[in-house]
Amino acid sequence: MSYFYLYIFILAVFIIGVSYWNTYREGFNSEKQHFVLLGDSMFKNDQYVSDGESIHHLLLERTNGKTICLAKNDAKIVDIYDQITQIPQDLNKGTTTIFLSVGGNDILFQTEDNTSDTTVLPTIFNSYKQLVKSIRSQLPKANLVLCDIYYPVNASYKKYHPMIDEWNDMVQTLARDPKNQIRGVFKMSSILTNPEDFTLDIEPSSVGSQKVVDTILSSY
Repeated sequence: MSYFYLYIFILAVFIIGVSYWNTYREGFNSEKQHFVLLGDSMFKNDQYVSDGESIHHLLLERTNGKTICLAKNDAKIVDIYDQITQIPQDLNKGTTTIFLSVGGNDILFQTEDNTSDTTVLPTIFNSYKQLVKSIRSQLPKANLVLCDIYYPVNASYKKYHPMIDEWNDMVQTLARDPKNQIRGVFKMSSILTNPEDFTLDIEPSSVGSQKVVDTILSSY
């Protein structure tokens, strides 16, 4: 009789393990799908975390190498055009999802001394829209996901929160318009919300990296 219960126990562990693995891999088909990460240190946070704990490394591991990270630390909107040229043309297909995270550095740089200037944000966003059009033009078959900007919890960045509110609203509006062919908005602002999600006040930490990767894999 004891062997029977042992068998039941092993079977239960196996079923739970398979269920966990399927959940862990949910949303990503490594045989077909590819992810491309464009942007700034939101995705390229390698230098701010320990080896193996960056968003890029975790995604690369969990997608069986089907992730390309072209994002660079400190990148601004103008820098993304060079990143686009590095995307292999064979990834211009419906099984490729491009994630774009940029704009935050432009806001920080251009409003560092004056966050009340109401003309700066529309100018930055016009540049952002042109970038989105360029991506859609050069890779029309790939899926494009826009990332909004998270809210750093450190008090010194609170002054930027109203601008982040406005920026995120504009990103949502842009994505909702069918003619822009945007698959959706990846809401970093809803994922990175706690102090432990950040390192050096503003960069995604190892905890934040894991949360971002988990959400990407379960959503796309």
